[in-house]
Amino acid sequence: MAKIELELKGLQALQEKLLQKKRDLEDRLEMELLAIAEEAVTYSKEHKGYKDHTANLKNTISFALYKDGQPISMHIGQNKVKKGERQVTSDFVNDRISAFASEKGITSTKGYCLIIVAPMEYARAVEDKGYNVLYLTNFYLQDRLKELIADIFAD
Repeated sequence: MAKIELELKGLQALQEKLLQKKRDLEDRLEMELLAIAEEAVTYSKEHKGYKDHTANLKNTISFALYKDGQPISMHIGQNKVKKGERQVTSDFVNDRISAFASEKGITSTKGYCLIIVAPMEYARAVEDKGYNVLYLTNFYLQDRLKELIADIFAD
């Protein structure tokens, strides 16, 4: 009987060790994804393809990290309002991110999802004219995520 009890304890220890590895991996992944999101916002600002008159478009670029359909972290860019301009509030950006997440079915998925938005209403018009706002950021993110995945599996 002692042998069976030892085997069960060994199985329980293995399960606990695997759960701890999973938690460690999730913690690392969240930290890395947040760092990549911040880098992507910086990349967007540095590789803008338009003449920056007010800095509002680049300064309001924001991101949210979702896990299993729920937001776990959010960074809201802020614009400096001059007289006659509309301020982009945190609530407005949060609503834009939430609407996008719902529209694309992101909130019903499992796993992680990173959303980066340029919430100024004229961001689409700037990109439609052929200037970069977030288009190139998509490729930057793909490259960085491939690097992260390769790094995680190399460990």
